Amino acid sequence: MVNSKVISVVLSFFLFFTMTAESLADPYKSYIYDFWGNPVPAPQAYVPEKTIDGMDLGVGTLREPRDLFVDQNNRIYLLDTGNRRLLIFNPDWVLEQEIRVFNNQGVDDQFQTPVSVYVGHDGGIFVADRDQSRILEFDQQGKLRREIGPPQSDVSGVLSDDFHYRPLKVVVDRAGRIYVLADGIYEGFMEFDVDGNFRGFIGAPPVKPTILDLFWARFATREQRRQMALFLPTEYSAVDLDERGFIYAAEGNQIGRLNPTGVDVLRRTGFFFPVGDVPTHKDYRVSEEINPTHFTDIVARSDGMYSALDRQRGRIFTYDEKGNLLYIFGGLGNTEGTFTAPVALDMVGDTFLVLDRTQNRISLFRPTEYAQVIHKAIHHYQEGEYDEATAMWQQVLDKNLNFDVAYSGIGTALLRQNRYEEAMFHFKLGNNRKDYSTAYGLYRREILSENFGFLVLTTVLIVGAVYLLYRKEVFHRFYGFILAKEAFIPTAQQRTVQAELGLTAESRWSWGRFRKGLKETIRSIGYAWYVIFHPFDGFWDLKHEKRGNMPAAVSLLSLVTITYVIVRQYTGFIFNPRNTAQLNILQEIASVIIPFLLWTGVNWALTTLMDGKGTFRDIVITTAFALTPIIIVNIPMTIVSNFITLEEGAFYYFFVTVGLVWALGLVFLGTMVIHDYNMGKNLGAAVLTIVGMGIVLFIGLLFFSVINLMAGFITSIYLELVLRL
Repeated sequence: MVNSKVISVVLSFFLFFTMTAESLADPYKSYIYDFWGNPVPAPQAYVPEKTIDGMDLGVGTLREPRDLFVDQNNRIYLLDTGNRRLLIFNPDWVLEQEIRVFNNQGVDDQFQTPVSVYVGHDGGIFVADRDQSRILEFDQQGKLRREIGPPQSDVSGVLSDDFHYRPLKVVVDRAGRIYVLADGIYEGFMEFDVDGNFRGFIGAPPVKPTILDLFWARFATREQRRQMALFLPTEYSAVDLDERGFIYAAEGNQIGRLNPTGVDVLRRTGFFFPVGDVPTHKDYRVSEEINPTHFTDIVARSDGMYSALDRQRGRIFTYDEKGNLLYIFGGLGNTEGTFTAPVALDMVGDTFLVLDRTQNRISLFRPTEYAQVIHKAIHHYQEGEYDEATAMWQQVLDKNLNFDVAYSGIGTALLRQNRYEEAMFHFKLGNNRKDYSTAYGLYRREILSENFGFLVLTTVLIVGAVYLLYRKEVFHRFYGFILAKEAFIPTAQQRTVQAELGLTAESRWSWGRFRKGLKETIRSIGYAWYVIFHPFDGFWDLKHEKRGNMPAAVSLLSLVTITYVIVRQYTGFIFNPRNTAQLNILQEIASVIIPFLLWTGVNWALTTLMDGKGTFRDIVITTAFALTPIIIVNIPMTIVSNFITLEEGAFYYFFVTVGLVWALGLVFLGTMVIHDYNMGKNLGAAVLTIVGMGIVLFIGLLFFSVINLMAGFITSIYLELVLRL
């Protein structure tokens, strides 16, 4: 017994210290977003290796460093802005050179506020000196080559008269063109030629007016529209060049890839655009007060990958060339591996360097085996080595079953090997509907070509059987039997059984009333077919000839509800972005019943004040019958959606839209008929009904909110009294 207790205590201490060590090694959560935008756990892709400050480097204390850069030879350039110097280190972090004072045309000069550094392919070192309004170019020995001052333009209006040049970021392409991101410039990047002459702007971020802006612009005066013209796009906040000369730029939480003409060519085929944390989810935010992602630096990597640094949460997001999120790491804090004010990001090989302006240090992150396997899989795919890529993606899945990109990677490799059914399976696991559609189209063609004769024969037999049944009027006889009076009259044998069971005449009378009501309900439901094709006569007869009844209306409404449940659960994978594993039947029922009740209730309340002739019963029956096209169209389209591709989706969406528009049109016409309105008055009543629905919904939500607050208040008082007494 003693030994077991000792072992138990030892194991407890071991687990405690293990968990403590893990928490220290991984000071941030690792996660990724699934297809529905939910953050799901993921293995750590990068872990802290060490932090380096000025004392570790032997250069004294750093003061508000603003930028770092790693050249093609892995030399590291660090801008120590507060100390007005540029530090250059070899790959082993040994100081090679310090540029503080330099000769500028025979005069000693120094930096004022150096904020950005970039090294061109010819070895030229470019430094943006913000408050001196200049770009300085040095050679590898630290000698000043030239100074590029404020831009000059001969074209009137390109630069405003009060323009003040404050360069913030600088990059240089292989051709020697210089791109400058300046403070207060909304037209994009300033482009300078190889001689330092200003050539204009490229890549201006598009202006994105809101719907409200467009609405007011429609009714604004000329002077107001002139003021609206002053609405400007946001500024770029980060820039880098990839190995092909394309400009990666970040604007807030938006990332773009600009070609030499300034056109954004970034691929965005992932589940979400590369915007950092998905805005709709806050599970992994450090604090609710922190604003959405804002990228402060970006680094272009090999094989089309790129990583961006979020200054709001201190996280690094990495994407592949298609815009798929690969992994996230980092966070805010004061421990190793976290940041206070991250400002710059770059890489030495596969190691990330993150510069913290407030902590005055550089954090180094090394890749885990998980990240390395992801990199290898992407590299093999880029090289056309699909078998090797599949093997690497399988290793990724062994470590993280939530990684949808791996399923798609395996599916893509299988698709290129003409293994369509297996590719479909993996694309479905990866929620990749576009590539699933491609694989399904090829698989369907393969099946059709192998079974063409059998399918043709089966189709002919089915069509022939239906035709013969129609000619023999089997359908008409069956329908007539259902509606015939004799179908509900008990036979002599049935009456004998009823007598043996002790059924009285009164109970038989009740049974007869039930059968009669059932017959009328079935006839009424059958009349819905006539109503949807002859709305004016049909709705008139529903009201005045009593062709419709409440049981039929309830039955049709129930069928519409069931239809929506079936649509959400059984629509083909390609056209169904919902998570069918989390289908909420009550929520689906409420999505139909609540709008129906709101429309009928509010319409009845309004039309009683607008001389409407229809009763609440008429409104309910009319609205329910008007929804019949949804049943007729959606069920067949749900079946069809399982057998068509994404390219054929126009056919599917067209008929679904027709069914919805058809139903809404019938609701409008039915309301007009039962209330005896003209077109204009009915349109006004419909608009007021919709507005009234919104008001009722708002009041209802407000009511429940108040009730919730009152319940919380009462609960807190009760707990306070209980705890204190």
